[in-house]
Order: sequence, then structure tokens, then C-alpha cells
Amino acid sequence: MDDIGLTILVRELTADATVLRDASAKAVLRLNDRAGGHAEACAYELARFYTVIENAFERVCLAFENHFDKRHDYHERLLQRMAIDLPGIRPAFVPTTELGALRDLKGFRHVVRHAYDLALRPARLTELAADAERIAADFPTWVANFAAAVRREQGW
Repeated sequence: MDDIGLTILVRELTADATVLRDASAKAVLRLNDRAGGHAEACAYELARFYTVIENAFERVCLAFENHFDKRHDYHERLLQRMAIDLPGIRPAFVPTTELGALRDLKGFRHVVRHAYDLALRPARLTELAADAERIAADFPTWVANFAAAVRREQGW
């Protein structure tokens, strides 16, 4: 990774952060709106949120590791990979303390995508929306910490 590549990656991740804030804010807004379909609208925003997170993780993998095999356990492996430090390749991107919340959001997205008969529970949506808001607020710090660690490791 050179300085230009890192600059581009940081800009892309910063753009992702904007979408994460939007999706998490809309999830809360939809949840608090008691119009018909509000729970489904919240679920859509939470699924969108995790899709953006996963796309950001793919960006990091591709920028530093050049590839990532999409096998049956791809989504979980990608999440695990982002939380580990790969000496000589790249630092960890995700704080390990957030793996549980990210797994919950990942699992929820899977259910929303594949369930044909789904009863959404407001309490569960509230928990997930709170996790999404917290992660969206912290994501720019993850990006800044990651970029600083890359620069330190590269001696820039």
C-alpha cells in the first residue's frame, strides 16, 4: 500500500461513513414512526447499514490482501478478518469489542433477506438500531486509527 492508495481508501471509507450515519439515523426515525410499515422500513435501513459495513470491509481486504475468497462462510470470515492484525500486511480495522454487535447486525440482515414470513420485534429493532448508531458514530475513528496505524507500520 502506498500513500496514494491509502488516501483513496480513506476517502472511500469516509464516504461509507456518511451512508452509515444516514442508514442508522433513518432506522431510528422509521422505528419511531408509527405509520404502517415502520418496522419493515427500519429493518430495511438496518440491512442497508450492514451491507455498507461489509462493502467497507471488502475495500480494506482488496486494498491490502488483493483478494478474499467468497465461500459459504464468507460473511463471517470477512468480519473475523477485519478484527485481526496481519503483521506486515495491515493492522486490524474493527475493534474486537464490536464483533458481537456486528454479528447481530449481520445475522439480522441475513434473516431480513431470506425470511418469507417474518415478525419483527420492536425491542430487537431498538437494540439493533442503537448498535448501528453507535457503530456509525465510531466508524470515522476506526478509519482514522487504521490509517494512522498503516502510516506508522509503513514508516511514513
